[in-house]
Amino acid sequence: MTFHLTDRNLPRYHLFGTLIVVVTLALTLGASFLWIGVNQHQQSIDRLEHGFGMQKQERLRGEMAAAIGYLDFVHSRTEMVLQEALRDRVDMAMQTAQAIYQREHRRRPEAEVKRLIVEALRPQRFYDGRGYFFIDGLDGECILLPIAPEREGSSLWNNQDDAGHYIMRGLAETARNKPDGGYSSYRWYSPDNPKEMSDKLAYVRLFKPYGWVIGTGDYLYKWQDMRMREGLERLRAWKFGDTGSFIAISQNGQLLLQPQWPEFEGKHFMEVGTPEEKKVRAALIKVATEGGGFLEYPWLNRARNTTSLRTAYVQVYRPWKMIVIASVFEEEMQGTFNAEREATLQALSRQVPFLAAAALTAIMLAIGASVLFSRWMSGLLGNYRRELDEHSRALEKQAQQLRLAGHVFESSKEGIVITDPDSRILAVNPAFCAITGRTPNEVVGQRPNILASGEHDAAFYRAMWKSIRETGSWTGEIRNRRKDGAVYPELISISSVRDPAGKVLHYVGTFLDITERKEAEEQIRQLAEYDPLTQLPNRSLLNKRLTDAVAQARREARQLGVLFIDLDRFKNINDSLGHPIGDRMLQAVADRLRHLVRESDTVSRLGGDEFVVVLTHLDGPSHVLPAARKILAALGQPYYIDEHELQITPSIGITLFPDNGQDGETLLKNADTAMYHAKNSGRNTFQFFTPEFNEWVMERLQVENGLRHALARKELLLHYQPQVDLASGTIVGCEALLRWLPTGGALIPPDRFIPVAEETGLIHSIGSWVLDEACRQLREWDADDARPIHMAVNVAVPQLRQRNFVGLVRDTLQRHGLSPQRLEIEVTESVFLNHDEQIRQTLQSLADLGVQLSLDDFGTGYSSLSYLRNFRFDVLKIDKSFVSELHCNQDDITLIRAIVSIARDMSLVTVAEGIESEEQQHILHELGCMIGQGYHFSRPVGADQMGRLISQPVGESSLAQ
Repeated sequence: MTFHLTDRNLPRYHLFGTLIVVVTLALTLGASFLWIGVNQHQQSIDRLEHGFGMQKQERLRGEMAAAIGYLDFVHSRTEMVLQEALRDRVDMAMQTAQAIYQREHRRRPEAEVKRLIVEALRPQRFYDGRGYFFIDGLDGECILLPIAPEREGSSLWNNQDDAGHYIMRGLAETARNKPDGGYSSYRWYSPDNPKEMSDKLAYVRLFKPYGWVIGTGDYLYKWQDMRMREGLERLRAWKFGDTGSFIAISQNGQLLLQPQWPEFEGKHFMEVGTPEEKKVRAALIKVATEGGGFLEYPWLNRARNTTSLRTAYVQVYRPWKMIVIASVFEEEMQGTFNAEREATLQALSRQVPFLAAAALTAIMLAIGASVLFSRWMSGLLGNYRRELDEHSRALEKQAQQLRLAGHVFESSKEGIVITDPDSRILAVNPAFCAITGRTPNEVVGQRPNILASGEHDAAFYRAMWKSIRETGSWTGEIRNRRKDGAVYPELISISSVRDPAGKVLHYVGTFLDITERKEAEEQIRQLAEYDPLTQLPNRSLLNKRLTDAVAQARREARQLGVLFIDLDRFKNINDSLGHPIGDRMLQAVADRLRHLVRESDTVSRLGGDEFVVVLTHLDGPSHVLPAARKILAALGQPYYIDEHELQITPSIGITLFPDNGQDGETLLKNADTAMYHAKNSGRNTFQFFTPEFNEWVMERLQVENGLRHALARKELLLHYQPQVDLASGTIVGCEALLRWLPTGGALIPPDRFIPVAEETGLIHSIGSWVLDEACRQLREWDADDARPIHMAVNVAVPQLRQRNFVGLVRDTLQRHGLSPQRLEIEVTESVFLNHDEQIRQTLQSLADLGVQLSLDDFGTGYSSLSYLRNFRFDVLKIDKSFVSELHCNQDDITLIRAIVSIARDMSLVTVAEGIESEEQQHILHELGCMIGQGYHFSRPVGADQMGRLISQPVGESSLAQ
């Protein structure tokens, strides 16, 4: 049949064809909905069945997990319970022995007292008759063994168990090393099996009056059996649901727990029950041997007196070699399942009439819509023919323009994408493909959202399209994703192309990949706001964050804490090991601090070895204490860098907003002040800020500022205190003591400015001046024909760490023409705290040079004989704390006698400090001390007066006769 299409019959054919297609589709759609409903009903039933099955299994798993957890708890306490029981028994025996000894040892002979103790313990039995007390000597002699009295009096020293362990030696070693009691494990023959050894645990204590080992022990398996019975009894009472319960079977088939038939317990499962029950139990054991799992089987329901399906979850409990089974009857959940299935079927029945009505309505509407659509199409067809002619003419005019635009499109370095009004991609240029990694075939026909990175929410895109619709364009930054999954930033401009009537024809997007520019900006920001060594926020970023945190805390009426952290003696590491090791130490400190705080807190490095931690959202001052303690503990742990094991401690100052400041700058300044107070309090601690600290800091700053100019202003001077031979009273040397007299001020004692000099590094220049001035003065006394004496100069630890210190001493002695033996370098015992190879080398080099080395304040701090062995000292100075009460304290006399004896044996000279009376001088001389100094002889005096003292003839210069 041939169709002749004309302008008149085309709408009619179109109408008939549309009606046939719409009615067919409506009928097909209704049938499809009905089929889908039936299929969904069946799927719902299947899901219900699967869901109830999974729910039942999860319930059994949960009950089993709880039961196994309880059994683990009971099993884990076996040895602990045995230990407590043994310890209680031995403590009772010790009390008995101690009571007899206290009561009788002065009234009876020792042998009789021992016999009373032994006979008091011999008859005592416990642990169902297995337990008894034994007594042995530390040499292995058997004193009491109730189960084998014939062995008493013999040696058990070489008794071994089947593992080769010497039983008696282990017991004796435990008692000797742990006088307050200890445990020893070995193996021995059990009462149940005299031919085979079992693990046994004993607890022993040393009875010190006689050197006895008193103890008792018991077999571990006996206590394990008791704990297993306890666990089984708990499972017997364990019920879940209406029919859920536990049973237990040993791996050899013995029924350990059978709540339904307790009379079967203790028997093999093949000896009891019906054949069907035996078969079920065999199947359960098989599941256990295969690793455990679920099993369904028919079982007698006593409540209904019928056989029902029962589901069991089987698991092996290996510590006690038994199989644990949790089971429940099927009908516990069947009622709920049936109700759900009936409700699903009723819902499907209600849908059928609705689907039929919907299909009929759709057919009627489709017929009416088709008639109207056919008429409308007829009108459009005529218009389309006219417009087609006009469009053909317009296309010819646009061809030239398109060729030019195409050249620009292809050669542009910017990515270009063109879409239709529905945002479907029509064309992309080569730059688009190079940037996104996608070919034209992959994107044409797709929407631009295939490039979306997922980092922008729906609100972002709504705002973008709103701008395009209202203004015709949008420009901004956006993050898209390449084909390989990499996300990149781009600067994009989207414009709409409209016809003369204002209708949107296309959307054109042009974009540039700005990844390199973003990376450069991020690098600049990183350099500006982060410390390059530790990658922590620097001072600039810290100030911003602290300002924001203060503002937030003020809004929320909460507190925040600022912790100012300075590493104690960090300069020692830089000076001794070099800056690379110091930098790695700072990185390790930063890493530890990072892991100690929350995400909302800030860790910053201000510079050098100074760090700041800002703690936000605090409800009270006490909440900052845990963080401070954690920081002290963490930073105090050893650092392992290359082959070095390093130790360092922090000093922490703490301020709180709003109590200690209303802005970040004040909080930081006050925290710094509190940190200095923490250092002054002994380091490795933290201090909260108080207003009084400001006064202390101001005073310290005044001392530091004044000390920096003291040398230039010639405000430093030396006083000298004579050192006298205790036998003759003759001056044999003096100690140079540094004093500071500021211009127009009072004399400042050394204990106020020396610590500041050490911390600021001024001690090096001051120490060099002291050494030079003391040697110059000694040479001047020699020039005045004064009697030759030695000069003692105190040297601080930082000076010894200087690599050129020995050269400085050598040059000073040569410049003033003095022999090295005339100079005595005094160091305190704190030098031993610095396990620094440079300090050791400096002391060795000074000794090799011939300079006398003196150990000051011996016996007050870190004294150890190993130091005297490892370091070549010539002089030991006895601290004045041992001398001040010498005339009335026998302990001080004993200590000084010991120090003098050690010094004499090691050929060391002893110098006693702080002698204030003739009686003290006499006692020290009698004890063998050689030299003394103190107010009894002379206070520290100026150079002129000291020169007069040593210039007197020997008889006249004796200060104390």
